Amino acid sequence: METYNNNYTEKEDKTLWELHEIRNKIHQERKNKKIEEINKEALNKYLKWKKQRERQYVKS
Repeated sequence: METYNNNYTEKEDKTLWELHEIRNKIHQERKNKKIEEINKEALNKYLKWKKQRERQYVKS
């Protein structure tokens, strides 16, 4: 992941601060995982989402 300069405070830009917090949380969750494990989890989430979307589409 590319590093970026976050010279803002929560008071200056709440949206950017929230994004910073989300990125930090994701990093903490993933920092000790192997790329293969991260990719497998992402694929499983996508397949679950896709299945739900297909069910919704059939019901409509």
